[in-house]
Amino acid sequence: MDGVVLSSEVSKLSLFLCVQVDAVREGMSTIIPVPLLSLLTAQQLEQLVCGLPEVSVEMLKKLVRYRDITESHQLIRWFWQSLEEFTNDERVLFLRFVSGRSRLPSNPADISQKFQIIKVDRPINGLPTAQTCFFLLRLPPYTCQAILAERLRYSIHNCTSIDMDNYMLTHNTEPAESSDTEE
Repeated sequence: MDGVVLSSEVSKLSLFLCVQVDAVREGMSTIIPVPLLSLLTAQQLEQLVCGLPEVSVEMLKKLVRYRDITESHQLIRWFWQSLEEFTNDERVLFLRFVSGRSRLPSNPADISQKFQIIKVDRPINGLPTAQTCFFLLRLPPYTCQAILAERLRYSIHNCTSIDMDNYMLTHNTEPAESSDTEE
């Protein structure tokens, strides 16, 4: 009797998996014609669909647009030097910090928005900020590359929400504070 129940459960699971595989195949066929899928390796398919696992500083440099600062500015040179010194895992966190995604497309032409860097006149000890909707990074005027790298690392490791999502959730649920005019 146990063998029949087990066989029935395996059949249900098998049917469920077939339905799921068919759904994935149908979705994939909207991107790549099914006959072409057999020509690709798993890694090539992953790169076409998900992008490159390695975040390339050179590709980011090709996509950048500077605002209120020039490419030759010392702050920008420190920024690129810092990104080049980051591990790929840190560059993935950086990309997520500024764009909300963890990979760049394998073809730069598939990127619809330029990466923007803006120099802001905030306190020198301030943190960089980003707006994922605009693929934008705001850099305060740091005094050396080491401080820039340290502040950027702090930001990418500690800002796990996108555009203050978690901030708004936690601050909108707190009880309102009493006013100063109450006795």
